[in-house]
Amino acid sequence: LTADGVMGPKTWEALQGRTWEPPAGEHLIVGGQRVAVPFPVMTWLEPGGLSFYDRRGWTPRRDPSGKGVNLFVLHWDGCTSAHQCFQVLLDRGLSVHLLLDGDGTVYQALDLADARAWHAGNVNERSIGVEIQNPVRPHRNKLQKPPRPVVVEAGVHGARRQEHLDFYDVQKRRAVELAEVICARFALPRALPTGKDGQVLRVLAPSGFRGVCGHYHLSREKPDPGLSLWPGLQAAFARPRDEQPHRAAGANSP
Repeated sequence: LTADGVMGPKTWEALQGRTWEPPAGEHLIVGGQRVAVPFPVMTWLEPGGLSFYDRRGWTPRRDPSGKGVNLFVLHWDGCTSAHQCFQVLLDRGLSVHLLLDGDGTVYQALDLADARAWHAGNVNERSIGVEIQNPVRPHRNKLQKPPRPVVVEAGVHGARRQEHLDFYDVQKRRAVELAEVICARFALPRALPTGKDGQVLRVLAPSGFRGVCGHYHLSREKPDPGLSLWPGLQAAFARPRDEQPHRAAGANSP
């Protein structure tokens, strides 16, 4: 059974002998408006969607237009599904705009422009956050189908190394697609925090950084999302925006 809450839609369909298929809306909601995207999205307005509205853990932005947004922050969630992550955030009085599940489905739980999610401390006002499903600890791979590769990589903030479960390929592609859409919509630089050698920093980002970053770039206490998402994002950002590959609108396959 898929672990997505006490009785999430994927578990229910599995109990009925069926495979759950998300009703892909093919749009994100920005300032109350629908913005077309080339990947499957389930917004909080759809049946089975996830919503932080009418709950604690978020506030309206001071500027509801979203013009102050200049960061897209990537997290790993440490959970076995986006639905479990949603429940954990509710229990902790936190929130996030987007949740990227293991199958590539994007759940939008707050408006990207006018909602201030509580996900990254003192940059919440100027950021959009995504929790990317990954149980992280290798011993939890038994809860994943299919099993995830295990990554052993240089640690962040001076740690000697970190070992963790990797993201699925579809999640890596979707993270790039999300970053491209958000950078375009909010006029963010298509940039990662890098050093003089061109490599993505493994320490805090400069305080004035704008663009796409990890949670660890904002807090010394955080290791997420590891380092394995950066090569795909670096490759995409190295190409002119108009050279990015696009799937046909309406295509739902990962």
